[in-house]
Amino acid sequence: MIILPFGKRVEPFVDDYLIEKTEGVSFRGNTPVNRGKILGFDREWEGPGSLGMTVFQDEENIKLYYRGFPGLREDDTSVMQTSCLMVSPIGDGLNFTSVPVNEIDYAGIRENNIVKMDTCCHNFAPFYDTNPDCKPDERYKAIGGIIQTGGIFVYASPDGIHWKQLTDHPVITKGAFDSMNMAFWDSIAGVYRCYNRYFDCNGAYPEIKGGGARAIQSCVSTDFIHWSEPVFNQYADGITDQLYTNAVRPIPGAEHLLISLPMRFHPSRKKVKEHGGSNAWDFDGASDIVLMTSRNGTFWDRSLKDAWLAGSTYLHEWTERNFITCGGIIEQGDDFLFYTEKNYRWEDDGLWAYSVPRYRFLSLYADGTGGTVLTKPLFFQSDEFYLNFATSAYGSVIVRVLDPDGNVTFTSEEYFGNELSAPVHVDGLAGKTGRLSFELREAHLYAVGSPMKK
Repeated sequence: MIILPFGKRVEPFVDDYLIEKTEGVSFRGNTPVNRGKILGFDREWEGPGSLGMTVFQDEENIKLYYRGFPGLREDDTSVMQTSCLMVSPIGDGLNFTSVPVNEIDYAGIRENNIVKMDTCCHNFAPFYDTNPDCKPDERYKAIGGIIQTGGIFVYASPDGIHWKQLTDHPVITKGAFDSMNMAFWDSIAGVYRCYNRYFDCNGAYPEIKGGGARAIQSCVSTDFIHWSEPVFNQYADGITDQLYTNAVRPIPGAEHLLISLPMRFHPSRKKVKEHGGSNAWDFDGASDIVLMTSRNGTFWDRSLKDAWLAGSTYLHEWTERNFITCGGIIEQGDDFLFYTEKNYRWEDDGLWAYSVPRYRFLSLYADGTGGTVLTKPLFFQSDEFYLNFATSAYGSVIVRVLDPDGNVTFTSEEYFGNELSAPVHVDGLAGKTGRLSFELREAHLYAVGSPMKK
């Protein structure tokens, strides 16, 4: 019998890792709050083909990199694509200003925030390397490259502005790559991870590009130069949707869990008939965001079977390639911020911020008829653990501790309200084994474990 350690880390309810049995309870998505448009693409080196790429916080500020791309009639190999840099103060994440790099000439314009300009800026994706063995002059790293460049190249920078290519050849070559590929340092596994695009044909590569469904694969590396063979994402129910992007990152404060917010693509729908018009790129399609999590980087849970975020009544959100999410989650007080592009190839294309309270991606929910959750056997590491929950005025959460024989040894007070980190104290619990039972009524239970407020 496997006994899970419990109490020293946050466990968001995004999968069945802790769960043995439920009754009258189901996973429910927590729809993110729209925090507004943070960036429009209206300068000469930007335009309706621009996209947000990655966002992260370092010791200085919050850095946001995006692709500038006005030339919609150009294909993916256009050398007029740029990687541009905006920053926001730590703790903000909603107000960004351009970094005056002023070093790269863009069609005669020298005063700009461009840090790189070439074909690989189609999907140039920087990140801040927290590997303790990272060289000081390579603290910022990035990947970029498409199938026409031969695959993915790797880059490094001492300041996030001046970039050098680390090899004279692409380091990952099996795949399609014509999308927002992501890389980061996984501190739990002790490896770099790269998630990128391929086309899946019944669990294999198609003979020709585009012969299968858009899908996600990953590679790992210990030095950022030499990468493993790609491994396809695995799902309990197989690949049923076209997953266009991946936006994979560890969850802040729960880094043992990876979260992915792919843009899910329906290729044949067209809601706005005139979209595209005489433009050479007149594609169909509609898209939304789904939520997936993984504990080993390869097998992914989709506990929420429908969209996590979908289009509003605004028709520009219902045309192809909307909801392309940046890689990265920013902590802003009691909220998690993430950023997604909307209105692609419209004049009001831009980047929007959305938020959820900390660890409130999904919940275990029971309505007024009530429900229960029974955990797997646990080894309690502390006398105290915390609940992240919300109820109605009539709702409640009651916690019980069961010994290995199933006897109830503790019953909590009735919790109600809306709290990110409500303590449950049980004298003498540390060092014992048993289970937890949660009785829910008109209640969402988002996470349990160690404290969840900053």
